[in-house]
Amino acid sequence: MGMGREGARGKERGGGRYPEASGSGVSAAVEITRNDVDAFRDGVVALPRPFKVLLIGHQFQVPSEGQAKAAALSKFSDLAVHVLCPERYREAEVRWRSALEPRSPGYSFGTTPVQNAWCGPAKWYLQWYPGFREKLLALKPDVIDLWEEPWNLLSAQISGVCARFLPACRLISETEQNISKRLPIPFEWFRTQTLRRAAYVVARNREALAVTRSKGYTGPARVVGNGVDTRLFRPLDRALCRQSAGVHGFVVGYAGRLVEEKGLLTLLRAFRQIKGARFLFLSGEGPLLEQLLQEPFVKWAGALPREKLPWFYNALDVLVLPSLTTVSWKEQFGRVLVEAQACGTPVVGSNSGAIPEVVGEAGLVFPENDDFALRAALERLRSEKGLCEFFARAGRQQVDRLYSWEAIAGQMREIYFQLCPKLGRGC
Repeated sequence: MGMGREGARGKERGGGRYPEASGSGVSAAVEITRNDVDAFRDGVVALPRPFKVLLIGHQFQVPSEGQAKAAALSKFSDLAVHVLCPERYREAEVRWRSALEPRSPGYSFGTTPVQNAWCGPAKWYLQWYPGFREKLLALKPDVIDLWEEPWNLLSAQISGVCARFLPACRLISETEQNISKRLPIPFEWFRTQTLRRAAYVVARNREALAVTRSKGYTGPARVVGNGVDTRLFRPLDRALCRQSAGVHGFVVGYAGRLVEEKGLLTLLRAFRQIKGARFLFLSGEGPLLEQLLQEPFVKWAGALPREKLPWFYNALDVLVLPSLTTVSWKEQFGRVLVEAQACGTPVVGSNSGAIPEVVGEAGLVFPENDDFALRAALERLRSEKGLCEFFARAGRQQVDRLYSWEAIAGQMREIYFQLCPKLGRGC
């Protein structure tokens, strides 16, 4: 499994407190009483030890997603963090992605072969890890944080193996699905089994939590958002970014898939009504690209890799996410919103799915598919400089508080210790 590199472990400190967390300013102290010391001397119990966490999911293949979460968690000296991800994974229908070895991580990192990494119309939901039982019994984690939907075969496999071979291990199931629907066989059964065995559910948005409850889950749960790397996504020299992008005037941007359900035709209709010097600056790829480029005010930056997106966001006056709800999909988070906010760029989003709760008080929300309301929101931001400055500050502050990877790690650590408060004492 390749999990030889242990995360940072705490050391006993003076004053009767052990251990303390590093980073995020969150105390991870565990009180040690005189009875504890006497019991340890008599061989009854062991002193508290680092909490062993196993993070599983395809997101841990790359630095900007799961590996950033693992790195933030590893800064807590009372956590020993381990990662297991697939060697190869079909991210979408058009390309495969291989796991990247993290550079000097404070956690152990392992990859595993995958069976059915992509399986026809079932996509990646029939993947499973051969040999997982042996890996689990070798590591014996206190908790497994599984970043895969509960109806995935992998979720059913891991929850089943844990229940049978390591029942003391707590399983956290993470979910983003915010539309309640009856899944075909065998996926509904996978979800039922996973939720029945899960000790905790982490939902990416409030609607996803409601869907989980509607499927019979009655245990503890919490909404924890997606994370963003605030060292990468940060304010830059905006004038220089605009100059290098070749845009000027009022610059509105969109990043993501260039498809109808993302509301790009609504954005196009709204932008046609705006007068004066302006650019609609786009990053991404998809079937609408050719149609969008027919407009004289549209400029395409290409399908930018994540490390180039801060330059893109800093060239904008405002980022728009105009998503539309369909029968089978609605916005589950909208990561581009928090990436833009981290760069100090105001955001406007439709009221599709989780967008309003992610925008919060740090941006504007309009009714989806309403180009007149979208145009009014854009015109307001164009004319009210003070409002733009307010949203720029509020957005960055909101990201630091809720969506930085350090903030996400702090929220997840609270969940781990909620599941197992008596660290090292029969957990």
